[in-house]
Amino acid sequence: MVGIDSSLTLLRHARTASVDVFYALADGAALPFVDGCFDLAVAYNSLQVVSDMPSTVAEAARVLRPGGRFCFCVSHPVTDVGRFVSDDPDAALAIRGDYFDNRRVDDVVEEGGCAMTFRGWTYSLEDYATALEGAGLRIEAMREPRPSGAPERFLQWQRVPLFLSVRAVKLWLNSGNSTVS
Repeated sequence: MVGIDSSLTLLRHARTASVDVFYALADGAALPFVDGCFDLAVAYNSLQVVSDMPSTVAEAARVLRPGGRFCFCVSHPVTDVGRFVSDDPDAALAIRGDYFDNRRVDDVVEEGGCAMTFRGWTYSLEDYATALEGAGLRIEAMREPRPSGAPERFLQWQRVPLFLSVRAVKLWLNSGNSTVS
């Protein structure tokens, strides 16, 4: 197993927590691995924070062997462009701005006296699908999981997707350069 991050501090903490994993300091759009050396690549809540998502997806595909899987989970695109109009569980969701316009996200969330800043980019479902297609990956499964057993403040997210999970397979190339799965 190999873990990568662009933060040396996070890698130091990860190495302390698990010595059985090899960790590399790397940018997701420029991985330090040879072509086709992995069966599986996972990007958990990271594709929405990279500045060049299509290049990062292409790099994941490059290091996969044909038939290998790329799995990722991101905040659902609607979470960055939508806001509930109130805290009521039945409140309407309002889209702010243009859903298809990629823009920087800088959201601060406060909980229990602690503030967390979430930074990243907005990408549409089509942006993710186009990046996968361009990298020679075919979607096998796509899910919009709903929270269950969550506190009441998350009831709204049982009606609107909060996360997007995707599993894609790297296509095989035949001698005529057409793809088959």
